[in-house]
Amino acid sequence: MSLALKACVRGFLTFVEITIVVLFVLSFAVIAALGCFGARKRSRASEIPNVLFDRFRDHAA
Repeated sequence: MSLALKACVRGFLTFVEITIVVLFVLSFAVIAALGCFGARKRSRASEIPNVLFDRFRDHAA
């Protein structure tokens, strides 16, 4: 192989490797963002005052 071809292949493989690493890290960011949205959605119901305590009061009576 010529020196120019080796350099070109090495540069291409480096680009592919960096792209894979960036996509891998980005997938963790997407998973974390979706987890935050899901947690926020689940916590909205608990923002209503005394909902949890009303449930306990109903069962105690």
